[in-house]
Amino acid sequence: MGRRKIAVFISALYEDMVRETVEGLLRAACGEDMKIIFFTSFADNHTSQNYDRYQDYDIGDFVVYLLPDLSEYDALISFDTYMTGSFIEPIDRLKKEAPCPVITLGTVKEGTYSIVNDQDLSFSELIEHIITVHGCRDFVHAAGPRERSFCTERIDIFRDTLTKHGLPCGDDRIYDGTLRPECGDDIIEAVLADYAAKGKKKLPDAIICVNDYTAIGVIQALEKRGFQVPGDVIVTGYDDILRAQFNEPTITTSAQPFFRVGETGMETLKQLLRGEEASKLTAVPGVLCRRQSCGCEPATVRKKDLIREKYIRMVTRLESLALSNTNLILGGAMDETEEQVYNEIEDGCLRETGFKDAVLCLVHGWNQRKQIKDRASLQGETFDVVCGFWNGQPIRRQRLRQGQLLPDEMMDDNKPYYIFPVHHLQYFLGYFIVNPELKEMGQLHIKSWLVSISAVLVNWFTRHQLTETVEELDVLYQTDMLTGLYNRRGYYRFFEKYYEECREAGTELAVFLIDMNHMKEINDHYGHAEGDFCLCTIADAMQKSAYQDEICIRTGGDEFVVLAKHYDQRKEETFINMVRDQINQNMQIADKHYRIVVSIGCYRSVPNPLGVASIQSEAELFLTNADKAMYIEKEASRQEEQGMI
Repeated sequence: MGRRKIAVFISALYEDMVRETVEGLLRAACGEDMKIIFFTSFADNHTSQNYDRYQDYDIGDFVVYLLPDLSEYDALISFDTYMTGSFIEPIDRLKKEAPCPVITLGTVKEGTYSIVNDQDLSFSELIEHIITVHGCRDFVHAAGPRERSFCTERIDIFRDTLTKHGLPCGDDRIYDGTLRPECGDDIIEAVLADYAAKGKKKLPDAIICVNDYTAIGVIQALEKRGFQVPGDVIVTGYDDILRAQFNEPTITTSAQPFFRVGETGMETLKQLLRGEEASKLTAVPGVLCRRQSCGCEPATVRKKDLIREKYIRMVTRLESLALSNTNLILGGAMDETEEQVYNEIEDGCLRETGFKDAVLCLVHGWNQRKQIKDRASLQGETFDVVCGFWNGQPIRRQRLRQGQLLPDEMMDDNKPYYIFPVHHLQYFLGYFIVNPELKEMGQLHIKSWLVSISAVLVNWFTRHQLTETVEELDVLYQTDMLTGLYNRRGYYRFFEKYYEECREAGTELAVFLIDMNHMKEINDHYGHAEGDFCLCTIADAMQKSAYQDEICIRTGGDEFVVLAKHYDQRKEETFINMVRDQINQNMQIADKHYRIVVSIGCYRSVPNPLGVASIQSEAELFLTNADKAMYIEKEASRQEEQGMI
């Protein structure tokens, strides 16, 4: 059997719980001939609930789970626990459609092999401890969003455990939160208001929180209002995140066996790949952590000193990441070409991101505001490796084969890789392939850095489009639409430049004025379409004769101007003859029943320093003198024609 290819769906990679699960999974895979690719998003309920105006962000984030063609993988592992609620149903559909074994970590999913924390036992054991050891009889539960399955399960366990002991557990004991510390204030306000209305006491005996983050927020809200934990009320959490261990007070909680869940998930997969039977449901027990927030650990035990050095390192790294972010945004704002933008991003990848390898792949045509709604939307799409580094060296920039996600050199090595989506709200741009250092790096900081990548790309393209549009408008502003020559604005735009060049060189600036004879007669006899043909024929002859940077202009009607630098008598005569010869050649080819005759006047002069004269007045002076010369020729031509009659 060849090398196994495993897809893993995760979210919130930098959170302690997810990181520990990933570490357990990789530990169990050590020594196996497997290529493990993690597809990870940053979408979470905190973003969804607190930033409703960014809801389109999750649409773009979900595309990462549509990238792998699961028919090409030997198995799918999905850690659903920290997926945002809106992702659960579409990920469940992907699992059902997957033609390979599917293992779900953290929750029970029908049709998959589920590895879970024995939540019933762990959460119940935590509440039992508060009842039996601390004698509490009056409880409330700070719950999480009801659409999250584990939140509703913990509500049920809370009620079942209290019912077992004959304690009140009605709906008035449940206070909904967001799983984040920020919800603590609202929960405590509601609890205080309800207890004040009952008129008995200010607080319950204990507040059982759905997770540690909620417990941290609840404790902060209590302390802000002058209450002490555990003196006035016991507070418990769940998960045993790092902050719970070093909070003041340290938080009594249940340590979810994240490492063991990941490890067991991989062991189950190895059984299946060997063709062995495996249990459809495996429950791994948690560990009760008795600490200060319930009174089991003395308040005199202070652990902050133990973590100070760790946080100093983390803050230093985050400061460097913030600097990298700033440099990326400022550098991207100055980049003029697409390659410069990619070079800027590549340089930014090397600056304190915690990435040991990082490669940016963009979907071909990334600037076309693509929305990917399902796997079918990805059919036919290809990706370009545009920048990044691998094994300490810049990656080879290349186009990947259709259906290929990793460059061959990354696919062939033994490293696990993580694919993050790169998108601007709902518009999919591509993805980052990274080999990250997961410790001492903040979830939101890395998310911000990746959002900056998409912002730099989109801003550059928008700026590029704007520049092109301005240039097109500028051309239209000074272009004669019939002939394609410059219009009168073009004359004034270039006159000053040519004037200064000739003044500095001490050479003559020349202005020609060309006027078509008998334009009215041709319009009257042959129609205005033929009149337009004559004007375009003259314009074509002027452009074909302009071989020394002459500027050709139609100033209006049948009148044309040519602006020329570094001229003399010989160049003037040569240009006039070339224009007339080219007109005659064009007319012979067109085989018209009439001739095009033009009168041409030229004024040449070495420009003087402007002094009190303005460039505008000098431009008008040259035009006036050229016009006089043209009318001298026109009058001579008229008299010649009369003499022939």
